[in-house]
Amino acid sequence: MLAFHEIALDDKGMVDSYFHRYGENSCQHSFVSLYCMQRKYGDRICERDGCLYVLRSNQGSAQERVYLFPMGERACMRQAVDQLRQDAHAHGAALRFETLTRAAAQMLADKFPGEFEIEPCRDYAEYLYTREKLAQLPGPEMASKRHDINTFFRDYGSRTRIERIRPEHITPIRAFQKVWLETKNHGQEDVQLECENLAIQCGLDHFEALGLSGIVVLIDDALVGYAYGAPLSGDCYDVLIEKGDRRYPDIYRVLNRDLVRLCCGDYAWINREEDVGAPGLRKAKLSYKPDQLLEKFIAREAAVR
Repeated sequence: MLAFHEIALDDKGMVDSYFHRYGENSCQHSFVSLYCMQRKYGDRICERDGCLYVLRSNQGSAQERVYLFPMGERACMRQAVDQLRQDAHAHGAALRFETLTRAAAQMLADKFPGEFEIEPCRDYAEYLYTREKLAQLPGPEMASKRHDINTFFRDYGSRTRIERIRPEHITPIRAFQKVWLETKNHGQEDVQLECENLAIQCGLDHFEALGLSGIVVLIDDALVGYAYGAPLSGDCYDVLIEKGDRRYPDIYRVLNRDLVRLCCGDYAWINREEDVGAPGLRKAKLSYKPDQLLEKFIAREAAVR
């Protein structure tokens, strides 16, 4: 069996070396996400023979053991998939892959014909945009968004500062996040929001070590919004978190644009992640006219052999 272990900060260099090379700019292939969300997904990793394996221990069941598709040279993929199949079978379960890219799904179909049931998962497709589009909002189709941002700065511009996140911003961000979460929850516990909040606190705890960058929006010196992300590769940046005070109309338009302007100058592509099937989120992401929709698939072992 493969020896999986919890993810530590010291694993970042090793994991990044695989994800940056083989990750296809997918937000699922992010050390930050693995590390900060491991309480939710139970992600564990193993490196063996030039391949990286990721187990999602909280996503499976007695019948299925769930993994991300292995990372490594294409020539090693048949052996890598066999390693995972053996690991799953040793636990009395069938092998299941989540959030495969089209390239990974095709590789699986080619190397294991008829052995996996592969189906698309639209809810986990990821939205990629050019940096120029999000930074400049060019053309008639983005006119309404430019108008909204102009309105924000007309109303609040003289009172507004937008700054890159520095160490002294972390405590105000925590305070804002606490109020944001309480307001969003309306006094009721929301498991998904609580999991996200734990990931945010983890990210803030290790902001520099994780290679995060971001912005804060301040009005009258009070923090009213923040956003941050991290590189997925040498040419793609992942927007991880955006939180704003909706009492200030169009605050999210400003966060969206100015994070890219201030933190993403070295990246051609911006990944704004999936919509997880939420209608409002899907509408919002589509309204920015994605330049690429990174398709995702789920693959289940057709039969345990």
